[in-house]
Amino acid sequence: MPTSSDFTHLDAHAIGERLPHQGAVCQLERVLSCGENTISCETRAHQRPDNPLRLNERLGVFAGVEMAGQAMALHLALTATGQPDEASAGVVGDGDLDSHQAREGMITRASDLNPRVGRFDDLPDPLRIDVTCEAQVGEMARYRFSITHRETVLLDGGLSVLLSGD
Repeated sequence: MPTSSDFTHLDAHAIGERLPHQGAVCQLERVLSCGENTISCETRAHQRPDNPLRLNERLGVFAGVEMAGQAMALHLALTATGQPDEASAGVVGDGDLDSHQAREGMITRASDLNPRVGRFDDLPDPLRIDVTCEAQVGEMARYRFSITHRETVLLDGGLSVLLSGD
């Protein structure tokens, strides 16, 4: 079974292959860690002038909802098969990293959004996106997320997703 470190080699290209988001639309650039219920990612996408989420050359804080949604989708893709392996920090998978592909889904609810800044594009360092699965029942999953810069929380909240059937 893969361990958390098996996923940290995933770069923006490899992440994009596992998400329905391609090219500049993909907001994630690196996996820091991945466990049974959590994933942590990093990005500098907020600094890209060609970021399609920009409006009037600015990237507002609520673009973080899309970043968190993509982290959720990546977590679901990476943990889609297999069972947790206690020796590998709870990471699930079948050992074939190339077979992990996100299921299609739609964010159905964003709740308890707590922005602490107005925009992301003027921040000099990478953003960290942490998501935790609180519950998954059938085709529904509920996550909590936080986006930080230099260990300061910029946006946090909850997201629910409805997954399509296989």
